[in-house]
Amino acid sequence: MRFIEYLAREGYRPYEGAVDTSVYASFRCPHPHKASWLFRPGSYQCAGCKEQCETDNPGGFQLFLGQVPGRTGDREGRS
Repeated sequence: MRFIEYLAREGYRPYEGAVDTSVYASFRCPHPHKASWLFRPGSYQCAGCKEQCETDNPGGFQLFLGQVPGRTGDREGRS
């Protein structure tokens, strides 16, 4: 099974937002132009090369309306 197919089965979806250069610097990424980011609540996963970098830190990733940094996406405890 290809890695991207595995991620899709695990609930990841393509991430289409902007990614700051600081994200690539933190991973010491030599080829940011190859990046292919996927997202699920609480996790950002790159499938652009064999390193398969992953982070749960939303810093450097564009947030969208309704997205709260650090939230896992569940609505538990809310009414």
